[in-house]
Amino acid sequence: MVSADTIRTAIGVIGNGTALVLFLSPVPTFIRIWKKRAVEQYSPIPYLATLLNCMMWVLYGLPVVHPHSMLVITINGTGMVIQLAYVTLFLLYSAGATRRKVSLLLAGEVAFVGAVAALVLTLAHTYERRSMIVGVLSVLFGTGMYAAPLAVMKMVIQTKSVEYMPLFLSLASLVNSICWTAYALIKFDLYITIPNGLGVLFAVGQLVLYAIYYKSTQQIIEARKRKADQVAMTEVVVDGTTARASNNNNNTGY
Repeated sequence: MVSADTIRTAIGVIGNGTALVLFLSPVPTFIRIWKKRAVEQYSPIPYLATLLNCMMWVLYGLPVVHPHSMLVITINGTGMVIQLAYVTLFLLYSAGATRRKVSLLLAGEVAFVGAVAALVLTLAHTYERRSMIVGVLSVLFGTGMYAAPLAVMKMVIQTKSVEYMPLFLSLASLVNSICWTAYALIKFDLYITIPNGLGVLFAVGQLVLYAIYYKSTQQIIEARKRKADQVAMTEVVVDGTTARASNNNNNTGY
């Protein structure tokens, strides 16, 4: 008979895979940002929130804080590197107030995690106490990571468009949350259960919005394309009229 630990480890490995997909799911978004050399209306908050979440879970999984948590460390360490790459692209292709905001938030996150690590390792002298302190903070910021898209969801409702809420990101978030909730429930870990359980709810909410506003999004995109085509045609007509007038003037002068 397969033991609960074996099942939990298998689900943890699957969770690592789905989490990696989740971390990589914004790649098409950032390819678009790179090509256009602009962040447009994309929000940096989900990526900054995910970065902070990964840093906290790496701290939680350290052997000096919560032993035997290698699966937690590997995927969150990988996620931390990926999110740093995304935030770096945001810094490169944003400007003014947005760039300053991202820079300040990034610096604040790094300083905060460093301070927590220093205080926990020097003032808490047992694994239980260290796990509790970092675990509670990880729950708070893990919930923040999954709740970060709420700002995007608000924009979707206001604009009736899901153009800037990528579907693949929502799907990956749902699958990842389900896996890690199952992982935490098999050998109960409250600190992992809470944020991932909430993550399931938030991801379902995003998918519901996507279903509601998908049709109106297509209509908005089509209207924008028609407007762009009309502007292009107007420019062609104006240029043609100007050219003919210039030719007439030249002929008259001749």
